[in-house]
Amino acid sequence: MNKKNIPVKKIIPVFIILILTGSLIIFNMSRGKNLTLRGEVEGTIYSQVSEVPGKIIEMNAQLGSPVKKGDLIARIDSTDQKYVLEQLEIGLEKILLMSQDELIRARNSVSAAQANYRSAEASYIQAKNDTAPLLHMWEIGGIARNDLDKAMLRETIAAQALENAESQLQIARSHLSLLQDGTDAKNIALADVDIRETESRIRQMQETLQKYEIRANCDGIVISINYNLGSMVNSGYNIADISAENEKFVVCYVPTAYSDQISYGQLLKIKNGKKETQGTICYIDAKNQYTPKDMQTSAMKNKISVKIKLLLPVDTAMIPGNKVDVLIK
Repeated sequence: MNKKNIPVKKIIPVFIILILTGSLIIFNMSRGKNLTLRGEVEGTIYSQVSEVPGKIIEMNAQLGSPVKKGDLIARIDSTDQKYVLEQLEIGLEKILLMSQDELIRARNSVSAAQANYRSAEASYIQAKNDTAPLLHMWEIGGIARNDLDKAMLRETIAAQALENAESQLQIARSHLSLLQDGTDAKNIALADVDIRETESRIRQMQETLQKYEIRANCDGIVISINYNLGSMVNSGYNIADISAENEKFVVCYVPTAYSDQISYGQLLKIKNGKKETQGTICYIDAKNQYTPKDMQTSAMKNKISVKIKLLLPVDTAMIPGNKVDVLIK
């Protein structure tokens, strides 16, 4: 029997087709299996920022402790501001009395306002003189920044007290002048203006005093504390961070080969030990990247992936930092 020789050129294409077909079948079979990803629970972080400078005299926040919106995180010393408020309230009382009394009360009020102004002026000059050498010492490294901040805070408070004393003196003098002119109707009108102005300053100071209490702006867990009891803090600085209770996510990385199997709003199963829940895909990164080492499995080592976030149910018991498994079918 004669054997026919099959040309080698015909065998090679057939062989390549068989290899490609087999690879495609294996790839599709692998895609049909469940994919388990490593994930970590994260939360939306809210900073608790001080709007005023001063010394922390009360610190209630504890690392890892739960808080409710409105809970006191820290209290900053507001002693001097309370004195200013008290002086404004006394000034208002004087204005009310003067609007109904004789010239003698007006003169006494001016005398008292003058004495108060001289005292405030002396305090401000002393505070300013104390700050100047400390600033020079800080510039050459002779003192800590904390000591300079304390001196500058005393100067600022003294300046505010002087400004308030000057305002009260001007009000007292103006009222006395009007009474001496004998223009009763005009006196009454201007006294009313003085009253409204002082009442406005009182409300402003009351609102300012509220800022000396830093309260939680959300329900959640305290995850960091940046200042301790007795620390000096400047306005705009973050005292603590809170991870919001109802805004928790699972972050994980999906291999690009499976990227067409995920979409916004899709529910995925999440396992935390023996407990299971579902998360909703709320974020898909537009850029591909390598999976971080702590998120890699043996099947994902050194592979390109897509970062996604899953929004957890509001009543979940998971907390930021928990390690979980995410299943994609």
